[in-house]
Amino acid sequence: MYKTGIKAKYKSIFLSDPVMMSEVVVASLAFCLNSVSLTIIFFGLFISALFVMSDDVTPVILPFCLLSLSLTRQYDSKPEDYYVYIPVVVLLIISAILHFIIYPPVFRKGKLLIPSAAVAVALIAGGAFSINAKDYFAPSALYYTLTLGIGVTIAALVVYSYTRPDCSPARAVSSQMSYLTLGAVIMLFSQILPYLILSRFDWYFTWKNTLTTFLLLSSPFAFYTAAKEDFGLKAWANYALGIAGFGAAALSFSRGGILFGSISLVVCIVVTCIFCEKRNRIFFVVFTIISVAAAASFAAAGGLFQKLAEKMQVSSSEARIKLWKEAWNNFKNNPIFGAGVGYRGELDNFKPTSMYWYHSTPLQIIGTAGLVGVLAYGYNYAIKFRILFSSKRLYFVFFAIAFLGYEAYQLVDASDFVPIPFVMLITHLFIISEAYSCCPQDGREEPIKGGTLEQPQTD
Repeated sequence: MYKTGIKAKYKSIFLSDPVMMSEVVVASLAFCLNSVSLTIIFFGLFISALFVMSDDVTPVILPFCLLSLSLTRQYDSKPEDYYVYIPVVVLLIISAILHFIIYPPVFRKGKLLIPSAAVAVALIAGGAFSINAKDYFAPSALYYTLTLGIGVTIAALVVYSYTRPDCSPARAVSSQMSYLTLGAVIMLFSQILPYLILSRFDWYFTWKNTLTTFLLLSSPFAFYTAAKEDFGLKAWANYALGIAGFGAAALSFSRGGILFGSISLVVCIVVTCIFCEKRNRIFFVVFTIISVAAAASFAAAGGLFQKLAEKMQVSSSEARIKLWKEAWNNFKNNPIFGAGVGYRGELDNFKPTSMYWYHSTPLQIIGTAGLVGVLAYGYNYAIKFRILFSSKRLYFVFFAIAFLGYEAYQLVDASDFVPIPFVMLITHLFIISEAYSCCPQDGREEPIKGGTLEQPQTD
């Protein structure tokens, strides 16, 4: 059993509805105003306070994700633009050190530690015998190599040591992810509302892929809350939020969001209606019919269907197809170790601070780390699926939908190579889920069935 001097009421503050709603309001406001200072200062102070006041790092998921999401409009920013915020970073470092002092770590060997280390080895070895020293040791290459490998492994060790929830891990995760969905929906609609009012559907945002990735991962958790709640407003609101989340993913005009978001939405609706409280089922079915009819009428009247159809068209001459071919050629030329993280091709208009993107996780793996990468990432995914299907609880059904929808989208994107926020977030979610799978049922929870999930046992 963990022994700390912290009072449970202080920890619970960070997972309370008023506090999480306040985070969403601030993040949405900062996004709409394009205010970097509001985002960094508020969430820097918030996370610093969390580190000092809570021995459990589970509540850091929401502020961490909202911080990342609200900064997505800074697509063309440079590292020097953030030098003014170094004091905030220093404060975060001090609070993290205090966290280790106040709450001594209890190191645990979790299932994801060795797979994370295997990925680290694969990325370090990537490009062996083919890449030159200048590209291998380039600052951007070292950043991705170290953070995706060693950094994630260290982060996993820390999260394993400080996953100490007082409430159900499932409830802690689902509530934060639902509020994240709300924030993402508000941010998107704040930008497209002027277009909708004028019945124009020609918007384009550079941050659409990032927003869509968050929504595909977070929206199923709103459906989970709707499925497990008793008859009433909370279940209805979360069901509507889940639909809005996937709707926003489609309206981002990301092709992957339209395709995989639609599939995930249908699966979430079916699963929710099967396992929800019977009286809620009537509301869910009626709400779904009304929502589909209203959306279809609006889309048909404004020509949105035609716009979506145009967005879904794929040309063999577009840059992404060429990048996929390049990844395959790099694999054929360097089948064992790939071309390396520091590889620089000619097709992608890359930034000096970024890696070379093939825009597909499987192709990013083989192009970057070859067969060694396939083995390392294959092992990593095998362990994740083992955790995912380790328990017959409703939470894991919706987590599976979220993760599979997210990974399906990565067939045409590569967020699995974005250390902050996505790789860190996925790792954190799996560690919490691993802890939850080991918690005994409390008598009110039945396998694959709705109901309140509370009071798990901690070690």
